[in-house]
Amino acid sequence: MSRERIERTSIWKRTLGEQKKDVYKNERESLRNAFWDFRRNTDRLVSRVSSTLPGLTQHDITHLDALWETASLIIGEDFPLTPLEGFVLGGAILLHDSALCFEAYEGGMDGLRETDQWKDAYVDFKESAELSDEEIRHMADFSTLRNLHASQAEKLLERKWNFSGSDDFFLLENQVLRIHLGELIGKLASSHHWDLENVVASFNTQVNALAQFPREWRIDPIKIACILRCADAAHIDNERAPDFLMALLKISGMSLDHWKAQNRLAKVDIDQNGKDRDMLLFTSTVGFKEEDAKAWFVAYDAINLVDKELRACNNLLEDRIEGGFQVKSVKGVDSPKVLSQYVKTDGWQPNSSMLHVSNIEKLITNLGGEMLYGVASNQLEIVIRELIQNARDAVKARESYDKGVSSKVSIKIIAEGNDIWLILEDNGIGMSERVLTGPLLDFGTSFWTSSLIQSEFPGLRSSKYRSIGKFGIGFYSIFMISDQVHVASRNFNLGIHEVKTLKFNTGLTLRPILSRGRPEDFGSSISTQIKVKLKPHIIDKDLMVEVKPGLADIADFRMPLDKFIASLAVGLDIDLFYSFDKEEERIIHRSVSKLIADRSIEAVGAWLKDISLLGFGSYFESSNNLNNVIERLEPIINNEILCGFAAINTLPDRHSGFMGIKAIGGLALSAQGRHDQFIVGYINYIPNSAKRDEGKFSAPVDVLQNWASRQLALLLKQTLLPEERYYSASALCQFKIDPSPIATVPLLAEGTLIYKDIDELAIEAKYKSIIFLLSGFNGQFIEAFHNVTGVPNALIVKPLSTGDFISVVLENGIPRNDYSILDCLYRRILANNLRPIIVKRENVCSNLFGKPVNALMISAE
Repeated sequence: MSRERIERTSIWKRTLGEQKKDVYKNERESLRNAFWDFRRNTDRLVSRVSSTLPGLTQHDITHLDALWETASLIIGEDFPLTPLEGFVLGGAILLHDSALCFEAYEGGMDGLRETDQWKDAYVDFKESAELSDEEIRHMADFSTLRNLHASQAEKLLERKWNFSGSDDFFLLENQVLRIHLGELIGKLASSHHWDLENVVASFNTQVNALAQFPREWRIDPIKIACILRCADAAHIDNERAPDFLMALLKISGMSLDHWKAQNRLAKVDIDQNGKDRDMLLFTSTVGFKEEDAKAWFVAYDAINLVDKELRACNNLLEDRIEGGFQVKSVKGVDSPKVLSQYVKTDGWQPNSSMLHVSNIEKLITNLGGEMLYGVASNQLEIVIRELIQNARDAVKARESYDKGVSSKVSIKIIAEGNDIWLILEDNGIGMSERVLTGPLLDFGTSFWTSSLIQSEFPGLRSSKYRSIGKFGIGFYSIFMISDQVHVASRNFNLGIHEVKTLKFNTGLTLRPILSRGRPEDFGSSISTQIKVKLKPHIIDKDLMVEVKPGLADIADFRMPLDKFIASLAVGLDIDLFYSFDKEEERIIHRSVSKLIADRSIEAVGAWLKDISLLGFGSYFESSNNLNNVIERLEPIINNEILCGFAAINTLPDRHSGFMGIKAIGGLALSAQGRHDQFIVGYINYIPNSAKRDEGKFSAPVDVLQNWASRQLALLLKQTLLPEERYYSASALCQFKIDPSPIATVPLLAEGTLIYKDIDELAIEAKYKSIIFLLSGFNGQFIEAFHNVTGVPNALIVKPLSTGDFISVVLENGIPRNDYSILDCLYRRILANNLRPIIVKRENVCSNLFGKPVNALMISAE
């Protein structure tokens, strides 16, 4: 497109164009010549955008030139502009989209892919899309260029360029203008992606003219920024999405909707039927068919954005420039139905119907409270666990940025008359006002996966840091136990006076109060403080918590709050502090990483006592062999991420109690019904849902099997009782490890309980039947509840545990290969060059619940 297009616009004519009897002819000509050189050089850069992002609508020099037309249309003939303002506006137009290509970055594509933003985008797409690595890389390229191009525009005038062997050059070759106006032009170009509030905060209202230009040629940067953002928003038409390119590029997906939206729009114009000629009008050249409804709504949203920008900029400018822009708004944005009179549809009618929830507060209360976690759940436990999880995520995130920080999370209990306040404080990454009023309150959106985390803390998403929180609803659990909640926070690298507080003074409300200023008790080292006034029934004055183990014949019991919290923090990788009223705070949980580094018998024993609730229930028995278990505790690590710290359990339930714990992110699933009989220590799981019920192991199967294999090797070096060998075999089977080398099998031999290992039992099978009584409920496991004490010339397998080890499933008449007792025995008989014989008998007895019991009888010949 020739430069005449620009020269015909009113902005050019009034600022940089030739004037009759111009007393500043030389000054104006120097700006004009500098601009044309600037435009010529920039054309060489933006011509590369289409090859870098072929699915993007046109961002070449035609788009940049067209903005002069659109801007002139919007501001009108009488809007004041000086020649320097015209030059600065033209420069900002040239730069604002010029960084949408690899060449705009040092190192090109490779340089872009080294940025934190690209790495964050790559990780984000890799976790959310099942595509090839090359497709994910291209998606990350597109996303990163879109996100960085505005900020990168600030840097384009600073560097020298060289295209196709040309001599090095600057985009703006005029050295004086580049030195003195380059930074301003770059910032203005970048500002088209800023919030308008940021524009006001970032620019002065006046920049004086350079010394060689007339004083009255002063520059108003805010005015220029408003013109650029409105013109850029309003340039949506079929020039940017031409027919031939749409066919040639074979665009698909979301990009196709954007192409169709612009391809069917005519050039924007002033509504000629309006009395004041102060409204833009968008019309379509071709009607949108029903299959193009998404594209129509893309156009609808884009046109609404133009209206929003025009209204906001006019509100900002009207007090400073009489009348503001000539154009104030856009016609037809009242509703989809109204706009469809101008942006036509073909065979269908758009309307304002949208999926909505009429009572959002009730929905959040239900899905974020008892309806999610269960009416019988321990509400205090749920809230404490969620608060600790969020604080842990925050301090670990800060460690990624501030390597020298000493992370700290504190829980304080304050009694004020009849009220009890639970306060949690951390010195983590903190929350800006945008986070407090955005992801924190966005039900179902986690800050750690939101777009804000990538803009406020680039590089965190792609670092080794991993958050525990995933679902974005844990905060709302607080309202199960409190009607008064205050959340005070600041970004960790901002001053103490930047603290913002979100106050829920009457329970869950969609209209919390946001106040500014440091709360009285907000310490200088704190990033976030959450204050929760507990409802009267939540905890007793003596700060004792009731625990319901959820196991047969085990009574409920009460324990101190601090011990209760410590039991939840089983594998937490931070130190946790606690205090009551004015007492000195003390550590109640030591980071599991420090524990693993220490690994002394005393330290690990104390930790096991804390996590297992030993000493508070009446059902735990001591074991002389507990030290043997402690010596075998090993970290389970996958790609440098700690997934557990555990040993294969050799103790029966009455000895191990809750010493084996299922956890998510190092936090116990619950203080009740949480135990894992197969381990001592803890293993992390991936949550199945926002309720935090366990799904798969967080570590891959091969990592767990390597750990379990090492455990087997260690077990074989220890002297174990027959009963302990049975329990260890039962646990090993659960981790898909062949337990035959260590397994013993409890057997009823004419009323006496005896143990034999697998080799011994395979030999016995030559002379006696080995009987497996089948569960009267599903027949897939060995029945444990019966009164049969013995059968002549037979041995009855007596299970002491649950799980895969007592499986009795047959496939095609032989035991399933699951490392169960039956499977191990069958394979051992074969290894002895004997033939296993399996006979099934029906209704051999009844279990204690009156259900008929069948039996498998295995022998060898």
